[in-house]
Amino acid sequence: MTMLLIIEDDLDMNNALKIYFEKEDYKVYQAFNSFEAEKYLKENEIQIIIADIGLPGESGLDFIHRIQKDKKIPVVFLTAKDEEEDILKGYDAGCEEYVTKPISPKVLQKKLDTILKRNVEKDILNYKEIKIDYKKRRVWIRNEEIKLTSKEWKILEVLTINMGKIITKESLLQKIWDIEENFAYYWSPS
Repeated sequence: MTMLLIIEDDLDMNNALKIYFEKEDYKVYQAFNSFEAEKYLKENEIQIIIADIGLPGESGLDFIHRIQKDKKIPVVFLTAKDEEEDILKGYDAGCEEYVTKPISPKVLQKKLDTILKRNVEKDILNYKEIKIDYKKRRVWIRNEEIKLTSKEWKILEVLTINMGKIITKESLLQKIWDIEENFAYYWSPS
């Protein structure tokens, strides 16, 4: 389950986003200012953030810029500010996407999913209820570790690293079973 933090001071907008993303199987935390957001970040393994820029007290720009120094969490700014200068400041603060209101929740979700898929290239993939640690070759579903055989791991690795791409049967066979029969053998005398 993807852990999403929404930082939005507009109660109706915050609640609407919460309802939508919970239906899409996200675990949603709601903050209405940077103080509340920082508390959630300290207590939870937040995987992605949707933040408004115009927050009471510390602005969303300042908050994200400050937290990105310690913790690299993907951020999508969702704001009414649509001037070029504001957009550039958003990217300078460390966001992955800058989106102006209004936006369809489905389009916003696609942007979040794309950002989360990009993180596959890193050592750990967190997507909905699945967590994969590529370095340690471990997999969890709903925080329960799943034991995989060597072949199962290779199949999972190839498919998740290539999410959103078509993998042919031949390509999969070649990557997993080496259908060209280029086998490497190791022999050790007794």
